Amino acid sequence: MRLPTVLNIEGPVIVFGGGDVGLRKMDYLLRFNADVTVVDKRDIPLPEGVKLLQKHVSPEDLPDIILEGTTLVIGALSSQEMNHAISQFCHEHGILVNVVDDPKVSTILFPAVCKSRDINVAVSTSGKVPFLARKIREDMDGRVEEYARWLEVLSPIRERLAGIEEKNRVLEEIYGDDETARLVASGDIVEAKRRAWEVYDVHC
Repeated sequence: MRLPTVLNIEGPVIVFGGGDVGLRKMDYLLRFNADVTVVDKRDIPLPEGVKLLQKHVSPEDLPDIILEGTTLVIGALSSQEMNHAISQFCHEHGILVNVVDDPKVSTILFPAVCKSRDINVAVSTSGKVPFLARKIREDMDGRVEEYARWLEVLSPIRERLAGIEEKNRVLEEIYGDDETARLVASGDIVEAKRRAWEVYDVHC
């Protein structure tokens, strides 16, 4: 069973492999301010803040690289045997692991993500067809920014409300207000907030 969830990454993340796939995973993680170390046998250029461990890795090296407190490990090496050794080590030590293109030995999969400020929309095909997840994400990309504006309008009002039923009732009234929706869609956040507070005053 694959359970969609949101992961709070507080500890280090290790990406084994600095090829195209490994660097795509690194870029994905950096969008969420992760503490990333890339392990590769080559001296490869990396973004500022990303650490490089230049090493040809064998299974015997894993205890010295994947230290206690590691949050997540990515296996993106060209060697399937080494990626599986990484997965087995992580399973044995209770560390989340993603082996690229091999969901069977992964405890976590990376969905395609549409991100705008605090709005994150994840799309997953449970590892079956990542291409399709990417196409769905591309279709949604243009809509996420408007939802991020709604978040900016609604979150201060939600903080004033008590109880989930009251929050849902008032936020539903604001979200369903045509004038507020028009202002949000146009990008006029200042006026959208002003109108939202007017609706709040009527319904509270």
